[in-house]
Amino acid sequence: MRNVWRILKRDARRLLHVPLAMVIIGGALITPSLYAWFNITAFWNPFDNTKNLSIAIVNLDEGTDNEFAGEVNVGDQLVANLKDNDDLGWHFLSEEEGMESVRSGESYAMFVVPADFSKDLLSLTTGDFTQPKLIYYVNEKENGVAPEITDTAATTLQTQITDSFTQQVASAVVTAIQEGAGTAESDAQTAVSDVIGDLEGVAGIIGETRTNLENLDSDIADARAGLQSSQAVFGDIDGTLGGAKSTLVDIKNLADQAQSELLRLAGESTTGQVIGAAEVGEAASSALAAVGRVSAASSALLASVDAQQDILGQASVLLAGLDSQLAQTSVALSTLDDSLRAVEDDLDLAISDLQTVGGAALFQDLAALTGLNAEQIAQFMATPVKVDQHTIFPTASYGSLMGSLFINLSLWIGAFVLVVILKLDVDDEEVPGATERQKYLGRWSLFACIVVAQATTLSIGNLIIGVQHVNTFAFIATPILIGLAYMSVIYALSVTFGYVGKGLAVLLVIMQIPGASGIYPIQLMPEFFQSLYPYFPFTYGIDAMREVVSGFAGFAYWRYMGMLALFTALAFFLGLVLRRHVANVTRLFTSQVRDTELFASEDGEPAGRGYRLNHVLRALADRARYNEKLTQRTLPFKRSYRGFRLGIVTVGAFGVVLLAAGAVIFPELKIEFVGWWVLWLIAVLVALVTLEYIRFSLRLSAEVGEMPEEKLREELAELESKR
Repeated sequence: MRNVWRILKRDARRLLHVPLAMVIIGGALITPSLYAWFNITAFWNPFDNTKNLSIAIVNLDEGTDNEFAGEVNVGDQLVANLKDNDDLGWHFLSEEEGMESVRSGESYAMFVVPADFSKDLLSLTTGDFTQPKLIYYVNEKENGVAPEITDTAATTLQTQITDSFTQQVASAVVTAIQEGAGTAESDAQTAVSDVIGDLEGVAGIIGETRTNLENLDSDIADARAGLQSSQAVFGDIDGTLGGAKSTLVDIKNLADQAQSELLRLAGESTTGQVIGAAEVGEAASSALAAVGRVSAASSALLASVDAQQDILGQASVLLAGLDSQLAQTSVALSTLDDSLRAVEDDLDLAISDLQTVGGAALFQDLAALTGLNAEQIAQFMATPVKVDQHTIFPTASYGSLMGSLFINLSLWIGAFVLVVILKLDVDDEEVPGATERQKYLGRWSLFACIVVAQATTLSIGNLIIGVQHVNTFAFIATPILIGLAYMSVIYALSVTFGYVGKGLAVLLVIMQIPGASGIYPIQLMPEFFQSLYPYFPFTYGIDAMREVVSGFAGFAYWRYMGMLALFTALAFFLGLVLRRHVANVTRLFTSQVRDTELFASEDGEPAGRGYRLNHVLRALADRARYNEKLTQRTLPFKRSYRGFRLGIVTVGAFGVVLLAAGAVIFPELKIEFVGWWVLWLIAVLVALVTLEYIRFSLRLSAEVGEMPEEKLREELAELESKR
């Protein structure tokens, strides 16, 4: 660290001993701050000056005479309202003058109220609606922001017209209500009386219906009692028929037995020697005939009794079903009676309510309608809702809001100016034996001192201008820390990659302006920038300054500063660790740029010649074998070099044309195609640089092979000292 301090003191002394050098440093302190101061002042409150923005108004409205709203001329009302409106610079011109004013750029926009505008607007009240149209002309060539403001003017006019129309209609409605209030009072009284009479009539009908239902229910009960009695008689008859059936069965059985006996007796009389056998046979025959008739008669009676029993069974079932239906009907009649009772009660209550409504309170309300304030109601209808706005983290001026972006841009520009006007390579005067890392940190320390002065100057100027802040110490300290972070990134890129690093610093600031949410919310930007948003230092620098300007939200400020500290750490890692591994790329660019004798270049290059330690060792061990292997690698490359270079350029050009055509064919993806186009160009440049780097490396390897042994040993000692 002693050498770092010695380098810083030496560089500071060199600057202090040259007055003109201090003038240049003073310019480096002030110039970036001027960028922020001028822009913050210019953006302080631009919307307070919108009254200077010329807007032409052409009123051609002829008005209309509407039965509902009376005579109306919305165009004249609009002109009268705009004359009292200072939000924009309204100019009332003829149609020809207005058109010429817009074309010449004297006015940014023109609004034309057509001749039939009022008629169309009030056509809503006639049932034959025609959409009214306000003609809007805008000159977008004059300014990119002005059309957005004139679009706001269009909304203002639309609101003015809507309010006027609403007030007109509301006033007419209130007047109609006032005129009809007296008639409504007598009509209401008559209507109440009529309704009460109708309800009382309905209540009487319901009472009569309930009486009829009670009589019907009594008749059903009597019918059910008769059915139950009939069912009992049918039971008795069925029992009697059952007894008769049993008797007939017995008679039939006796007749059958008698027939059997008579048949046996007749048989015996014909075969035996019985006295009077002939008489017995005749008597048996007569008896058999009589018994047969008895048996047949009993069978017929049995069939008749069975049929009667079946008829009685069916009749009993029918009577049981009829009794069930009558029972259900009785329940339904009871339910209906309950419902009618409830309706009757409700009607009585409604009649009482109507009698109450028909009292003095109703007529007091109607009388109140005649005292309505038409103007107040019209104003309320025009603006029925008032928005009660509560601002979180209020910021007094637009300039303070934009200050976060301009402060960060100023700090980046200031750091970039330093790597342009001051040398990056550090000589050994007064610090012999200083290592590359010590030289890096020594020159970084000088840049850091200047950046602290730049940020302090910037912050003091912002305080004088009046940029809002919630903490003065944080307002001064935060730009200092942000400036050191930006300077570390730019310094590391410039020292490590030379011209390429400075180009990357310029590319970064170009991409960070739209991609770090400095002007518009990042959600409004294309997805290409949204994807890069978290990887830009500006993202966190701008957000940190917004915390200081408008108010701190939890630990957000420390998170943003922590991310800037991470970018600073990565920058030091690049400059102190990775730098030595890409030193030959820097040597390649520096040497070839110097060869053009057109570009301003650093006097020095990275320390050493870029020889590799393993190449030097192999050349010392066996030069002939080393050169032989090198020739085997070099000759194919030399033969193919021009072809490779032409191929990369051709493929690169073809890719550029193809992506450009894709952007034309698919305009909705143009932002993505631009991103791919940039990435493709970077890939082509990387390929060309890689090709040149291989060529440069082979040249260095060839120099090692041709180097005398004494020189090789010197290089070996120098390379080992750097390990």
